[in-house]
Amino acid sequence: MRTLILITLLSTTKLLAQEADSSMVSFGAYADGYYSWYSNGDQTIYQESDVIGAFHNNFGLNVAQFTGSYEGDRARGVATIHAGDIPAIAWGNDYRFIQEANAGVRIAQGLWLDVGFFKIHVGTESFLPRDNMLSIVTLGTFYGPFYQGGARLSYDTKSDWHFELHAINGYNLHIDNNEYKSYGSLIAKQWTDNIYTSYSNLVGQERIGGTTDDSYLVYQNIYANLEGERWSLQAGLDVASSFDWRVMNDWEQDLLIAALVTAQYRWDEHWATTLRFELFSDESQINSFQTHYLDAGNMVVPVQDGMTVFGPTAGIAYTPVSGSFLRLESRYLMDPDFPSAQHASDFSPDPALGNPMLENRLQFLLTAGFYFDKTFKFAR
Repeated sequence: MRTLILITLLSTTKLLAQEADSSMVSFGAYADGYYSWYSNGDQTIYQESDVIGAFHNNFGLNVAQFTGSYEGDRARGVATIHAGDIPAIAWGNDYRFIQEANAGVRIAQGLWLDVGFFKIHVGTESFLPRDNMLSIVTLGTFYGPFYQGGARLSYDTKSDWHFELHAINGYNLHIDNNEYKSYGSLIAKQWTDNIYTSYSNLVGQERIGGTTDDSYLVYQNIYANLEGERWSLQAGLDVASSFDWRVMNDWEQDLLIAALVTAQYRWDEHWATTLRFELFSDESQINSFQTHYLDAGNMVVPVQDGMTVFGPTAGIAYTPVSGSFLRLESRYLMDPDFPSAQHASDFSPDPALGNPMLENRLQFLLTAGFYFDKTFKFAR
């Protein structure tokens, strides 16, 4: 009997040790500071359509964040708190300091269900400079969603396919603003060590943009990453359409189109040069709009328009040590169709809201970032 008890205890201890060995806790931190300057920024410090270095002639903080996560065989969870310009500009008031917070359980081998607040699953770029080749994000990223609240079902295969299904409260929402839920999916494949592709979408009845009220929205993204020994290439395309079902309008005449191509060449382990071209067109105001302020003598009248904006971004990056960067970048954006009816001199910024881009805008940005991640495995 004693022998049986001893064998049972040893077996249980071994199983618990194996379970503990496969579990880990990770902690990470990231801080990103900047100095920015805009060619048309003298009248108002905040510049519309930007979230990275969004304040003219200003030293600031893009983001400071702290992450804790747990990864086990049958359960996992992650929480990130953050502060800085990114949450101040792009996050909702109710949960401004939460970047993500979700918990999940394993249903079967490779199949997980997670519930909570997530970083958005749709899009080519991340909103965090450290995750991109350039710190300045495109207009497609800025006007796209940053976060979502809901549930995610994910599955990984042994052949490097990754699948996700999402049920979420709404477009860029923590708390739903209507009675309908939205749904999304993601399919990604690591074809080789050098080639990665992804397709994602989001479909639902949403209140977004300048003209829609509970419209039916279809938002799609596809992108590819190619990696060489010294170079990286990324290409992405967003396409969105909507119609206002409440008043039985047809689909919006113009699609939302957001495209980017980014190329980087690494001269050595410390220096890299990056060039990007972007296009953002949303004339139907599907998920964005420009608000200009017409100076009409004794009063300022807001004028709301769609936009088609494009331009290049160039940057030089220095990496002194792993987990850090110093970047100097410049972006030039053009809006050839502005203004539609009035001369640009008739428009003025609203000090409470920010400076519109007008016909063109030149930006210079210096960013410095440092981040680390430390993982602790449970010991025997």
